[in-house]
Amino acid sequence: MTIIGTREAAFLLGICCQRVRVLLAQGRIKGAYKRKGFWQIPLYNRMPVVIPGKRGPQGVWCKGLRQAPTRIHVNQRKIKANGKRIKNDPLMTPEQLVPVITMKAGERNDLGYQMEIHGECRIVYQPYNHKGVGKGVLVSPLLHRVGRKAPPYINKC
Repeated sequence: MTIIGTREAAFLLGICCQRVRVLLAQGRIKGAYKRKGFWQIPLYNRMPVVIPGKRGPQGVWCKGLRQAPTRIHVNQRKIKANGKRIKNDPLMTPEQLVPVITMKAGERNDLGYQMEIHGECRIVYQPYNHKGVGKGVLVSPLLHRVGRKAPPYINKC
């Protein structure tokens, strides 16, 4: 039997981590237990099983594995708009810029400036790049063979 944590369960169910923790506190995830302060959630048929509540509307979590893949979208128009905003106001902070990276998973759209992919790379938006490499979205490696230095970027979008 495979055991996962709250973050993985939230991803599989298509809900936020806090909602998973509420369901766990209510005892509504089958077979879940706490070990050394961390929730351990067993998978049944590759999915956590949520016990339905007695009142209220029906839950909106995923009942089975997702069929549609998770997609990462880089919005070039937002990158250009941010470039114009920086050009007009050089003292603008990164918090004032519009997020350009979107992760689309089913009905959810998560916006951000940086998204780490569990594997060997991450996607980073760098609007202020003073090294002369260029501004934009970079896909950079996280893991490389031992003894080789990682390049600063692989692909500039």
